[in-house]
Amino acid sequence: MASTRLSYLSIIKEATIATAVQPDNFIRFKDGDAQFNQEVIENNPIQSNRHVGIQPVLGKVDTGGQYSLDLDYNECVFFLYGAMGTIASADISSLTDASVFRHTITTANSLPGFTMEQGKGNLTDTSNNRQNYSVERAFGVLVNTLTLSANDGIVGLALTTIAHGLFLKSDLVADAGAGSTVDLELESVEGLTTSDTVNIFDETPQSETDAVAAIDTSAKTIEIATLGNSYTIANNAKVELVPQTPVYSLDPNVAVFHHAAFQFGATIAAAGSADEENVEDWEFGINNNLEQRYGSLRATPSHIGEKGLQFTFNFKKFFENVTDRDRYLRQVRRAMIITLDSGVIVSATDTNDATYKVIIEVSDLRLTSYNLPTGTDDLYVVEFTAIPFYDTGDGRAVRIKVENENAGTVYTA
Repeated sequence: MASTRLSYLSIIKEATIATAVQPDNFIRFKDGDAQFNQEVIENNPIQSNRHVGIQPVLGKVDTGGQYSLDLDYNECVFFLYGAMGTIASADISSLTDASVFRHTITTANSLPGFTMEQGKGNLTDTSNNRQNYSVERAFGVLVNTLTLSANDGIVGLALTTIAHGLFLKSDLVADAGAGSTVDLELESVEGLTTSDTVNIFDETPQSETDAVAAIDTSAKTIEIATLGNSYTIANNAKVELVPQTPVYSLDPNVAVFHHAAFQFGATIAAAGSADEENVEDWEFGINNNLEQRYGSLRATPSHIGEKGLQFTFNFKKFFENVTDRDRYLRQVRRAMIITLDSGVIVSATDTNDATYKVIIEVSDLRLTSYNLPTGTDDLYVVEFTAIPFYDTGDGRAVRIKVENENAGTVYTA
């Protein structure tokens, strides 16, 4: 296969969790994959043989994934919304006299599902009736953990996901003859949509590219309007997705460490009017503690359950005085606002010069660990671990606002 730089990642919100939608929002990313970890059970019945590995049996499939991205002011909303659960978007042109959208993201008891697709390899190479690429589509994807972090470079966004399933390929389970309105009987059709185009291959070798005209999930068939060749299970006939053509309609717009401003106060209102404090090497985390539940529906998870939601915040500060130490010892409530401001104006016609922003509001931050280490010829830097707590007055622990050029339907439809 070709360089990984030729790959793509696309995402879309699902109307119904685990019902795939063709993803058409292409995301720039650094690395990552949705894994297809097939359990092979080493079955060992007694059959007059000393070998333990008597019978390989295919068991459950783990579909956990992990990704690393730059925090992009337009693209990060997919993942922040996925990790928190609720989004409300509004055009704030009344404040800026141009189309600037504010997306307010808060927590929910249930999380949205996404379809995510990766194309890998040389996406146009089908030489010798064999594709030199792989298209992998995860459906029913939920965000398990998300971390924003920065030291002295680009702000990173890292996430782990769990998917209800992953479509890599599907073998034919019955022969199919050439003709019109042909149903292909497959091992599985989950992950496919009627917006898709598929490659049909066998080891003759022969292949063709066809649109999916219809899908019958109960019969596990896809309908092809005109099948040009006949395909047999004896020749290992299979169906795979055709890669999409990535379109990146917006320029990259990434956050850098010096875009971040940290304000602390007794309340969110007080923090909003407080002076900026200097923070180093920070990390803000969300953990949904998702649990995979396996049942009779499929080999991959039948249900992914949200358990206790946790937030974390770790950071360092150059030691100037004992004020922060005393706050830790007294466990004083501190509200915190992190504002990432690109300084880039969203719309050239905006006389108010509204810029791309990510604003993280933490209602009740408690320092849970304080460390002032000593090393040879080191400067004293305080290391803090903190936990955002739920505040009954605000009715939340964390709220995130993102201001950018995208309407809310980009993320929800």
